[in-house]
Amino acid sequence: MPKTIAITPSWYWPADIPRVAGVPPFSIYELCVSRGVRDRDGQLAVIAGKSRLSTNDLKDEVDRLAPSLAARAGQSRRAVLAGDPTLDTVLLLLGALAAGLHVRIAPPGSNLGSVAQQFGASLVLEGAGAVEPAAGAPPHVPTSEELTAPAVTIDGRDGPVSHSHRSLLAAALSMTTFFDADPTRPWMASLPLSRWEGLASVIIPLFLGAPLVLSPQGADADAVVETMVREGVGYAFTEIDAAATLTRDAKKSVKDARRILNAFLLSTPGMFDPDSRRRVSRAFECPALTVFGLPETGPIFAAHQSWYIDESIGIPISNAHVVPADPRSGQPIQALWELVESAEVTVWTPSLMAGYEGAEHPERFVDGRYRTGMIASSDANGMIYLLG
Repeated sequence: MPKTIAITPSWYWPADIPRVAGVPPFSIYELCVSRGVRDRDGQLAVIAGKSRLSTNDLKDEVDRLAPSLAARAGQSRRAVLAGDPTLDTVLLLLGALAAGLHVRIAPPGSNLGSVAQQFGASLVLEGAGAVEPAAGAPPHVPTSEELTAPAVTIDGRDGPVSHSHRSLLAAALSMTTFFDADPTRPWMASLPLSRWEGLASVIIPLFLGAPLVLSPQGADADAVVETMVREGVGYAFTEIDAAATLTRDAKKSVKDARRILNAFLLSTPGMFDPDSRRRVSRAFECPALTVFGLPETGPIFAAHQSWYIDESIGIPISNAHVVPADPRSGQPIQALWELVESAEVTVWTPSLMAGYEGAEHPERFVDGRYRTGMIASSDANGMIYLLG
């Protein structure tokens, strides 16, 4: 672990927010499913339309699915799942991980049969309710080596990238630590699980012990905002443009949603329109916090509610060791960001992928840090600006 975990000057770093947070050596099942029963017995865990699962319901369903999925996956121990952010998708993913399977999450609308053939999977997961119970062992308890081995594969910049239990939990832990998230407030997930943001949106509340609210699929903007109000959502995580669209298409509903959110987290793949950010913040009367990351790395930069500038992406998030580098070589620039006109962002973080699926891309790494290809600059306060 690097001694200096963030490039942000110590006089700016948000008060009482740890720069470094250790990742517990447990599986997603242990921390996001079974722990919920132990710590929050019978309390609400997942909300999806009219479906409401308690912590006990969630564990029972995952425990039911795991032996069946393990048996159906066979020796390949691989499965393919569509990434639509639905209750079935969440249950199947948790069940497959509890079974010790390696899951390829395909973007919504993909040809799952073709993806399964490419991935070498014998099982395509479709519909949790259609999975027949099967006798079998309880959920698989991964070894320490298995916790860092590929468990979930999603699309990345140069092809499919794999994440482990550890890297997925690390992304959730970094975000909850940096945002000092209230563990009692529900989180709304709306992005596909085939994206790192979608995975984080699901894992974060289950890890925190907060209710996970799945945004209604195919619903209009008013229905989405009305769900926020009805369920008392504290945090919503979606694309910045999608959030700005809500403020235009659901003006009446948004008025009822004012001051309900602790924060609206706004994902952006790079440069963004600061006016969209202002629009979201004004409409919902809450902090509009931009988040930048990649499928390979998880979250890297985010704005913090204590202070941010609309044009800035924010600062390096907890656990993200970010180093400015020469974009021609990837080698570190021996100067503080504040003194560099522009540089490539290179990063090491415990949420870094376990590796590429079926390929190697050594050119993406330098001294263990991932080369993002993103050029950025900083102001005197350590605030980061993405340049493309």
